[in-house]
Amino acid sequence: MRQLIAILTVGLLIFTQTQANAQRNDDNDRWERYRNEKVAFFTTNLDFTPEEAQKFWPVYNQMEKEMFDFQQKRHELEDKVRNVDENLSDKELIKLTREHVALGKTEAEVREKYNEEFLKILPPLKVIKLYKMEYDFRIHMFRKYRDRNRENNDNN
Repeated sequence: MRQLIAILTVGLLIFTQTQANAQRNDDNDRWERYRNEKVAFFTTNLDFTPEEAQKFWPVYNQMEKEMFDFQQKRHELEDKVRNVDENLSDKELIKLTREHVALGKTEAEVREKYNEEFLKILPPLKVIKLYKMEYDFRIHMFRKYRDRNRENNDNN
C-alpha cells in the first residue's frame, strides 16, 4: 500500500511539473510572438533607417523591461489597495498611499529618461510617432484579441 501511495505521489509530482513547464513554454511562445509582431509593426510604421534601428531597439527593449517591472509592482500595489485591511493603523495606511504615489513618480521619471534617450537617437517627429505607434499597437492587439474571441464564440 505504501508503495502504491509513493508511486502515485511521484506520478502526481511529475505530472504537475510537466504541466507547469508546458504553461511556461506557452507563455514564452506567446510573449515571443507578441514581441515579433510589435517589432514588425513599429519597424513598418516608423520607417527606421538601419542606423536608427540599430540604436533604437536596445534602448527600447531596456525601457520595456523597466516598464514591465513597474507594471508588476503596480499590480502588487493595486492588490494591496483593493484588499486593504481596514484595521491597519493610520501610519500603515499613509505608508501605502505614499508607496502608490512614489511608484507613479518613479515611473514618470523613467519615461522622461527614455524620452531623452530616444531624442538622441531619432528625430523628434519619429519620437512622437513612436508614442502614437505604441497606442496604435495596443489598439491593434485589443482588436485582434476581440476578433479572435468572437471567432471562437461563433464556432461554439
